[in-house]
Amino acid sequence: MPKGILTPSGRKRGPKPRKSVIFQDIEEKDLGFKDLPDYSSKNKIADISELQLPSDDDVEDEEPDVVADVENEAGAESDESDELACSICNSLTSKRGNQILLCDRCDFAVHQQCYMLPKVPEGEWLCQVCEAKREDLALEPVTALEEISSKLPDIRGFEHHLQTMQTFLLGRLTGECRMPLHGHDEEMEKLHQVVKQTVLAGEGNSMLVIGARGVGKTTLVDAVISDLSDHRDNFHVVRLNGFIHTDDKLALKDIWRQLGREMEIEDDSKATANDTLQSLLALLSHPSELAEIDEGHTTKSVVFILDEFDLFTTHPRQTLLYNLFDIAQARKAPIVVLGLTTRVDVAEALEKRVKSRFSHRYIHLSLPRSIPAFRDICKGSLTTSIEDLQAAGFDVELDGMSEFVAYWQTMIDDLCKEHVFKYHLETLFYKTKSTPEFLTSCILPVANLSTKNFPLKAKAFVASNTSLSAPDSKLHILQGLSELELALLISAARLDIILDTDTCNFAMVYDEYCSLTSRHKIHTSSSGMTALGAGVKVWGRDVALGAWERLADYDILVPAGVGGTSARDSGTVGRMWKADVALEEIAGSVSGLSFAMAKWCREI
Repeated sequence: MPKGILTPSGRKRGPKPRKSVIFQDIEEKDLGFKDLPDYSSKNKIADISELQLPSDDDVEDEEPDVVADVENEAGAESDESDELACSICNSLTSKRGNQILLCDRCDFAVHQQCYMLPKVPEGEWLCQVCEAKREDLALEPVTALEEISSKLPDIRGFEHHLQTMQTFLLGRLTGECRMPLHGHDEEMEKLHQVVKQTVLAGEGNSMLVIGARGVGKTTLVDAVISDLSDHRDNFHVVRLNGFIHTDDKLALKDIWRQLGREMEIEDDSKATANDTLQSLLALLSHPSELAEIDEGHTTKSVVFILDEFDLFTTHPRQTLLYNLFDIAQARKAPIVVLGLTTRVDVAEALEKRVKSRFSHRYIHLSLPRSIPAFRDICKGSLTTSIEDLQAAGFDVELDGMSEFVAYWQTMIDDLCKEHVFKYHLETLFYKTKSTPEFLTSCILPVANLSTKNFPLKAKAFVASNTSLSAPDSKLHILQGLSELELALLISAARLDIILDTDTCNFAMVYDEYCSLTSRHKIHTSSSGMTALGAGVKVWGRDVALGAWERLADYDILVPAGVGGTSARDSGTVGRMWKADVALEEIAGSVSGLSFAMAKWCREI
């Protein structure tokens, strides 16, 4: 792209070289704002060397003008440098050792420390995106197949092994295969002890596993069950999901199916889900009634895994949870109930009778707290072993398979040392710390591997990061909110500033909403703006409560913490919430915001 005389220069903001100012009798021409051609630095040096230097007398006569011109030019450049902001930290400060650099192609401005550059590069400098594009253009005209094959390792059956590795890794990246667990040894030991007591000793237990999505809750449970594979004949595993089993009848039917029995119960309107569940658990407790076995034979244990546990709390009267917890607590049957959820306050949603039968055992899985921990998780998702491939059903006895796995491990180690890949990991860590987002960014690079596109390079992750990645915040939801929902959200964000607290409840927000709308109505009526359609309607409390609950469903409102009251006692009205967006973000994310709401976001 040709640059004009007003286009910021792509040179680094370091100490400027001393410039030679030469005066010649050249007729002045008004160039206006026409773009000038972008010559290379070599051509500029050649042109300067061909110029005739003035004599010493001429320089002495015009020295004041030269100094003034140099000072004006330096002042203009300092003003230009002050206007440049770092694209990462948005800071305008540029000092020695941490100067703001500009990409020579796209004018991408960034600090040295923000971009992890220990010193100012010499010559042309490109950002990572432009560098990846240049490498892609350089690699496009490949015609000789011998040159490509010469880069491939000398391993027998290389192409077949590569396809096997792609199939295995794509299954892991898309969630079909279990990933290795990193950094949760203590939590795994605690869960293993609870399940082992149920399977071997016949004790009834219950436990909640709490953590963000993608942190490894399901992987943790699967790893524990896999470790007990030697006792697999001694217990059943029943998996339920709150998204699928939306009521207790569907859950009971699936329990029968997973336990290997068909539901042979007549559709009796008088039969309740509680009676059906009690009959089911009674059959599990007394297997002698179902088959001809000895009376002294102990029943098999059952491991109930309830994914999206918080959705089961919305079932009427929580009958399924009550009976499962009651059986586990009373030790009527050797069962263990494991609830997996993302809600920290899920215990508040339990009814009093259900909460009294819950063992109140919790496991909290946290996101990676350091870049090395996050790097180990991401690196482990791209590597494998002979044992993992064999467990997945692949033939590992083929010639060259062990050599290929060792070569793949070396390639991933080299990939993790590349500067572009490190920057990609650190960007994900500081934005979301989300392992699923990294796995999503790996799908296209791994799927595109072939004998003509090998080995795996860091530039492939940069190119695919924007194509499959989800939005990194909830700001894209704000555009679809109604006016009432926006008004309540603005009121909650205002209370965060006015009261100097980050928590509020519906009553506080509704009072602030009524106060804002009342003041606006008085202002518009006195100034005559109501006739022009500038009025704001004040919605009733019940309607506003429904809008407040929808904001909570969108996860724009986050529960402030676990309190001492249950959801039945406090509900959405009395519970304390925290707005997940700031006041200034609302005004910048919603186009077409009304005059009144824009004023509420601007003036406190």
